[in-house]
Amino acid sequence: MKVLRKFAPIMFIIALITLFCTQLQNNNEQLAHVMKFNSLYEEASNTPYPLQNFVYLDTFLTMTNDEGEATGQIINSASGIAVKGRRNKVYAMTAAHWCAVDESEYASVFAMINIIYPNHEIKTQKRVAFFGDFYPIEEVYPDVENDVCVITFTSPYAHKVKTIKPARSYPEIGEKVYAISSPLGMFSHEMRLIFDGYFAGCQEDSIYCFYTLAGVEGSSGSGVLNERGQLVSILDVSVINFHEVTGGAKLESIREMYDTYIR
Repeated sequence: MKVLRKFAPIMFIIALITLFCTQLQNNNEQLAHVMKFNSLYEEASNTPYPLQNFVYLDTFLTMTNDEGEATGQIINSASGIAVKGRRNKVYAMTAAHWCAVDESEYASVFAMINIIYPNHEIKTQKRVAFFGDFYPIEEVYPDVENDVCVITFTSPYAHKVKTIKPARSYPEIGEKVYAISSPLGMFSHEMRLIFDGYFAGCQEDSIYCFYTLAGVEGSSGSGVLNERGQLVSILDVSVINFHEVTGGAKLESIREMYDTYIR
């Protein structure tokens, strides 16, 4: 006991030094992250689309064994657009057919994993990539009928979001429009796949308007902006074997969701 009392102050000092070094390393990593991403998404002069407003979305599956070792896998992905930042809260829009998917729809996937990896705990999380980090999605407001969804998440970079509002009217047929997407899950924090095309009009008796914008699986949820940087649609569908034509939610649905959930 006397030996323990003698070395207790030394152990306490070592613990403080270790804590200080760990905190210093964390601070240095955070500083490096801020310096890397703080000005990365400055608005490009050749597109009305604010690059920092694009968000990549995915569903991340984590498997944890009995020893606490975890492995992860992305099981689906989508695109989205941040439209407002307030304090640390970010509001974004995407496609409802992605954000409204329930864990029960992955039952067959879970069953197969349990056969291959028995005694593993399986969890899924919907998350969003924004300014070099991934954040859990907190609130989900889907309009399944019109395939539009509002999500929220918390980020210290919320102030970086440029406020985007829905357009007051549809573009003219042939008017140029823009989108940023992650087709087939192609995404990097330091990459932006920017597409441009033209408004083709809205189909009667359908929830969709159409655009000559490239799109495929993973492009769902892409925000479509006009040349004034106003939101005109959220992409939802692509034409099989002709992915240069995509359909998106009508402007009336966009405005209703925006006015209802984005404060």
